[in-house]
Amino acid sequence: MTTVRTSGSRFIDSDNRHIILHGISMVCKDKERNYIDDWTPEDFMRLKHWGFNVIRLGIIWDGIEPEPGHYDDQYLEAIRHWIRLADQHDMYVFLDMHQDLYSCLYSDGAPAWATITDGHIYEKTALWSDAYLFDRAVQTAFDHFWNNSPAPDGVGIQDHFIKAWKYTVRYLADEPNLIGYDMINEPFIGSGVQRIVQAMFSEYGELASRLAGGQPPDMEELLAMWHDQDKKMEALSLLESIDSYRQVMEASAIAQGDFERNVLSPFYQKVGDAIRECDPDGILFLETNYFSNMGVPSTITPVLDQDGRQDRQQAYAPHGYDLVTDSDYVHAADNERVSYIFRQHEATRQRLEMPMLIGEWGAYGGSSEAENAALHVQSIFEQLLCGDVFWCYWSPDMDRYSSFKGVCRAYPMAVSGTIIRYAYRHEDDSFRMEWEEDGSLSAPTLIYMPPAQEHTANERSVRLTPAGSGFEWTQLGSYGAALLRIAPSSGSGTRSVTIG
Repeated sequence: MTTVRTSGSRFIDSDNRHIILHGISMVCKDKERNYIDDWTPEDFMRLKHWGFNVIRLGIIWDGIEPEPGHYDDQYLEAIRHWIRLADQHDMYVFLDMHQDLYSCLYSDGAPAWATITDGHIYEKTALWSDAYLFDRAVQTAFDHFWNNSPAPDGVGIQDHFIKAWKYTVRYLADEPNLIGYDMINEPFIGSGVQRIVQAMFSEYGELASRLAGGQPPDMEELLAMWHDQDKKMEALSLLESIDSYRQVMEASAIAQGDFERNVLSPFYQKVGDAIRECDPDGILFLETNYFSNMGVPSTITPVLDQDGRQDRQQAYAPHGYDLVTDSDYVHAADNERVSYIFRQHEATRQRLEMPMLIGEWGAYGGSSEAENAALHVQSIFEQLLCGDVFWCYWSPDMDRYSSFKGVCRAYPMAVSGTIIRYAYRHEDDSFRMEWEEDGSLSAPTLIYMPPAQEHTANERSVRLTPAGSGFEWTQLGSYGAALLRIAPSSGSGTRSVTIG
């Protein structure tokens, strides 16, 4: 394996090739299993043959630090085992400190001892993620985390979290394929969400009333609509207009911006400083707050090094989900809204001047109707030249579902130069790429091609300009996928390849 670094808007390997990170999330959220799944070498072989070159590997704070200040090395050894299995199959890994609804008491994440709710009792919602919006226990627990309230031992719970990260990095950083750290999954604002919900629902009510020519519905009516899945889908039809969607999303921008600037970014700085004490080179992956995953502009700021300059090894890692995610209507994601979300992420990436890897997308599960949604997202990633991590590895049979077309796709794994553009068409199994070759590089360009329907890799036609020293195919096991290796040309300049 080669070490991954950042360079401007690109990820590059130790051969200085431009690489596209294309991966999948793997995380065990089951406390009864101590957050350790039963994945086998066959699972990792399958992921390699499906074309993934990186795994976003979930770690759980409750698994790392079950009691204040006491770390579970057995759990971390299990994480090391997965990292090494990935290495054996030529896949990178970055660690994702995962949480959902903050705590192991409600879903996964913080230990019970770090969950402070001021007496509020968690009540499960029909759609699990709605608890972020409406449950006071979840919101209050986040408040105490951001305020660094003391744990039973008197140490701040956020301080505990940061020390747990430091311990984990020191324990695992020597693994050669471990490339970085996703510091917290989907950071949530806490009770400040009440201000956000009020702003977004009020703006929606005003839009609805203008269209209907009547009085806006009151908040109670709007909340009742949100909790009824069929009525919610009917209401979302109003937000098929991008102007309407933008208005509703941006209604919450002030509250979210304040949180990201004044709470989240300083938190990232503290976690980043702790990680840098143990690993000076691992990539720091920066996520946005929970709502920016839906297209609200992010205001996060880069982590700085000891000299006050932007740390050279960090990447922007937002998530991208439509409003129908986690519902029975996940297949009905609106392409215009989805495109808007990723345009906003690209604008933030440009502001931050760092590479972008979409840390989560998809979540189609067993939907048999999500093919078009997945293919649309694939086309966006090709346009943006960004990396991506699909959510998630949930079954060895996930390749049987139509949405898998957008997941298992041809793409340039590593290019001896800089990618200009690329695209893959499932209809005719064709791929085209242009890149600016760097004549000083000696490593080959690698293109992953998924299993073909009616022919083998060697039967695909390849047109390469200029021809250079040629190419060769390498089969990937019995799955029918293959790697095309293109030898570097003798000099620099624009090159192109067409497959199929």
